[in-house]
Amino acid sequence: MADECKYSALEIKNLPPAHHWRKALGVGIVVMGLAIGTGELIMWPHLVAKFGLSILWGAFVGITLQYFINQEVARQTIATGESFFTYSARKFPYLVPFWLISAFLLYIWPGWATAIGTILNALFGFGAYTYWAWASLGLMLIFVFSGKIAYVVLERTLKIVVPIFFTLLIAISFLSLSGEHIFQAVKGLFNFGFLPSGIDISVFLGATVFAGAGGLLNLCVSLWYRDKGIGMGHYAGKITNPITGKPEVVSATGYQFEINEENMANWKKWMNFIKIDQGVIFWLLGLTTLVLLSANASAILAPKGLVPEGLQVAVTQANIFGEYWGVWGYKLFLFMAFLMLFSVMWTVIDAFTRIIVDILHVNSRTGPYFKYLHKISHISIHYLYYVLIIIFVLMSALLIPLRQPLVFLTISSVLGGFVMALYIPIILYLNNKVLPRELRPGWITNTVLFLGFIFYAFFSTVLVYRLF
Repeated sequence: MADECKYSALEIKNLPPAHHWRKALGVGIVVMGLAIGTGELIMWPHLVAKFGLSILWGAFVGITLQYFINQEVARQTIATGESFFTYSARKFPYLVPFWLISAFLLYIWPGWATAIGTILNALFGFGAYTYWAWASLGLMLIFVFSGKIAYVVLERTLKIVVPIFFTLLIAISFLSLSGEHIFQAVKGLFNFGFLPSGIDISVFLGATVFAGAGGLLNLCVSLWYRDKGIGMGHYAGKITNPITGKPEVVSATGYQFEINEENMANWKKWMNFIKIDQGVIFWLLGLTTLVLLSANASAILAPKGLVPEGLQVAVTQANIFGEYWGVWGYKLFLFMAFLMLFSVMWTVIDAFTRIIVDILHVNSRTGPYFKYLHKISHISIHYLYYVLIIIFVLMSALLIPLRQPLVFLTISSVLGGFVMALYIPIILYLNNKVLPRELRPGWITNTVLFLGFIFYAFFSTVLVYRLF
């Protein structure tokens, strides 16, 4: 019988040996794909085309803070095999409903599908954007159900899409950018605190939040790493397709390991993998992509008076490729943008579904919410994931014609920064007070996260004050 007051105790097991680095990498690609398709492809080229490269310090701050956030969320999963939502609920159970509500407010609106519809309309020259958006959602479901393990299908797709996009971006940048453009972009990365007159603080905060993944998507790193079997996530089980996959037992709660020489040697190797996955792939390649896209926007779009915005954000940027490669370059960029935004749409819906499913799966089996949710405990996490992802896709399809009312976009922007200001102190507390001393982060990580809390709290407060 589940304890109605607290979550089940962590089970003691040995920390498994670390994977070969090629097998361990992958989540960094997923998060980098999110970064390219949100802040890097959409928000920063828009801001740079209007205000110049001097504001890129916000992007540098945003993606650097998120590297440390991702690393510390992964630290918890390696140590316990639990998601952030479960591990934090052990100390702060009252936040469980907040995470559920926040996930809905942040990710229910189908912005990516709408943008994809506009891109495909420009690419093929026919069809209403709504029809193309609905078709993209249907294609996503086909991909979701085509594999045996939900996460593996997502990761393998992004391991193809992201390198193709990055390679093509490098190629066009050799043609379009001069040394001066690169110098000004790099200079802007360190122009800390500069805000030009007329800049919309809400847009700047949103761009900073989405310079990486942003909002609750950083916390979903724990769910992706667990399904990848990183650290103690090796024992947790994976979400598999109930039609084509072999069902696995997915534990509701996690594990812990004894502090000894063998386990600590494995621990250091796992943390090194995280630093490579998040540091090299997400942070370094993500920042490079952001700088190149922004520099191209400044070099080509700004002199023409073109500002990527609204539903035409990707179509406007296609002029970068069209400038050098004509109509084929224009179409090529639209195809690249489609690949990236399709991957982002899929990843966001996957993350949204995983967050909801994880919270329902765990709290229907143990903890203080067991008495409210125990009636759904007979539903396996596999059926729950695949049924809910269909429901969320159908909800997105119904909302597409509404074009995301401004009030909900404003709420999403404010909430994205607010939840980050909220969960950074929680991460600091859990990783410095709850984890065993030998597994805790160093002072550099703690200092950066504390400064991140100040940054997001300050801008969220200013934004709320200006709105209300």
